[in-house]
Amino acid sequence: MIRFHRECFLAAATVLLLPLASLQVFAKDKIRIAAPHPTIITSTIPALAKSLGYFDKANLDVDILWTAGGADAQQATINGSVDIAVQTGLAGVLSAIQRNAPIAIIAAEATGASDVVWYVRADKPWKGLADFQDNQTISFSRPGSSSDFTLRTLITHHKAKARAVPSGSQPETLVQVMSGQLDAGFANPPLPPQFAEGKVRIIARGNDSPVMRGLTIRVHAANATFLDKNRDAVTRFLAAWKDTIDALYADPGVVAKSAELVKVSPEQAQAIIKEFIPRESLVMNKIGDLDTSIEQAVINKQLRAPLTDAQKAAIHKTVAELNGK
Repeated sequence: MIRFHRECFLAAATVLLLPLASLQVFAKDKIRIAAPHPTIITSTIPALAKSLGYFDKANLDVDILWTAGGADAQQATINGSVDIAVQTGLAGVLSAIQRNAPIAIIAAEATGASDVVWYVRADKPWKGLADFQDNQTISFSRPGSSSDFTLRTLITHHKAKARAVPSGSQPETLVQVMSGQLDAGFANPPLPPQFAEGKVRIIARGNDSPVMRGLTIRVHAANATFLDKNRDAVTRFLAAWKDTIDALYADPGVVAKSAELVKVSPEQAQAIIKEFIPRESLVMNKIGDLDTSIEQAVINKQLRAPLTDAQKAAIHKTVAELNGK
């Protein structure tokens, strides 16, 4: 009888402990990311990965902090407020690495600058960046952003004399251009209706400079301490991100969800992808032409000097290991 009661007690204890053990085995790894607001097709990827279950399948609990991007997201990653800054400007991260800040590049996000244009009011005389003079202004979003790097590279390419200035979000930029506070502003598709209405016109595209076409301009970057302690979780995060990109290019239903987020029709979203976002521009496992990016960042005064060979090797090694060679 005593033996029977003992066996019943052990069986009951085992049953009671099973839920706790299951929770421990299947508990999701938590990752906090800083992401730009989903106002363009590619910036919907984190929301899609979350809503479509790609993060869940990777056993991740991802919290998204929507930000204005650029330096804000990078600083939040450096100080540990978030674990990963996604879709952030390469030049800003390189500058932080040069300062020995605790941040590491973990993947390429965008190579080339096919998805950004610069425009002026239709009644202005300028035909291209080379027409601008010293007292005239051309804008990028925020310091450290990919539009900052791309614009400065284009100014160098065209030998333009204009001043590059930050203008904030795209709606803020449009207001400043239309009011005359800015001479030229930047935009990413979906382009506002003023383009189709003929009120503004494009004078430059990001890939107008041959230098830009093979350069990685945006990356994903992680807090270095977080990466050291959670390398497997970061690898799964990047794999889930890639799966979401693949779905965006293969599944019209995913395109429709992205379109809903940026408030355009599915047909418009598909046209944007076709014209502005070739699939090869979103390759993750290689930082395109890092040496030229560094050289251009020095010219743009975004780096005080080139990175060391050891720093460059570490970037390439980390990205290849986390994303597959």
